[in-house]
Amino acid sequence: MEIDSLFSGEWNFLGLDAKASSRQTARAWLLPVPYEGTTSYGAGTRDGPSAILAASRQVELYDREFGCECAGEYGIYTTAPLEPVAASPEAMVAAVERAVRAFLEGSPAPQVLGIIGGEHSISSGTARALAHMVPDGSLVAVQIDAHADLRDSYEGSPYSHASAARRILESCPLFQVGIRNISAGEEPFRRGCARLRTIFAEEANAAEAAFLDELARFVCGKNVFLTVDLDGLDPSIMPAVGTPEPGGLSWQRILEVVRTITANAAAVPAFDVVELAPVPGLRAPDFLAALLVYKIFSHVLLKESLPK
Repeated sequence: MEIDSLFSGEWNFLGLDAKASSRQTARAWLLPVPYEGTTSYGAGTRDGPSAILAASRQVELYDREFGCECAGEYGIYTTAPLEPVAASPEAMVAAVERAVRAFLEGSPAPQVLGIIGGEHSISSGTARALAHMVPDGSLVAVQIDAHADLRDSYEGSPYSHASAARRILESCPLFQVGIRNISAGEEPFRRGCARLRTIFAEEANAAEAAFLDELARFVCGKNVFLTVDLDGLDPSIMPAVGTPEPGGLSWQRILEVVRTITANAAAVPAFDVVELAPVPGLRAPDFLAALLVYKIFSHVLLKESLPK
């Protein structure tokens, strides 16, 4: 007696069927990293990946911008969650680096690897992995964030979430968007770092969005690592973060940033969306994060199909 139809499929991103979520054929892979080791204010980022996965199953697969069910065009394979490493933040970053390299250098391998966190400290592991894999000088990073994250060390760790951008800069140049909180110690470093460009929130939110032209030049012909700390969005639409800051980006503006990157970059081999700290009973932020992941995948993989 055939009873398979009575059971739900695998618990994957978007609730895709076996064909659309196959490891062998999917061009997009999603890696959950439920790590929380250096959080300094609101907690809960360890629950971010599972909340994104749950919310994603309510996201409509059809996207009017592309005129198709995008996930069916490229496929998304959801990996098992990366096991948190309790030894130290540095050890966790090393684990992320190993996992990212193993996936992108393996066979089969995704065209783009999305990572969902978890706290922002994990992002430097992805940057380190990519720096080993792409040609010298071709890797750049774009950071959407409320906080500069440029401390060399915070609360005793150089791999704190507050040092994420500082560690990424050790791997490649960095373009920051939406910053509205920076410490007195970080500002002199920012001003003196030739590999860093910071677009503060007032410029990022300006109606004319002139910074997008500069961003386009920064990523043109490059391999781009996009790292999205969800507190870069305004807390009116993204309150479920550990350290919310007023004055953040709108949904429309963050999509403009994504479109600018994907339209001008040579490739986006990896991106992450981090720092979701789910609020019980408040589903809108989880859904926003899931939809953002889906939109990034689609813009990376289907940009050529967009209406001209």
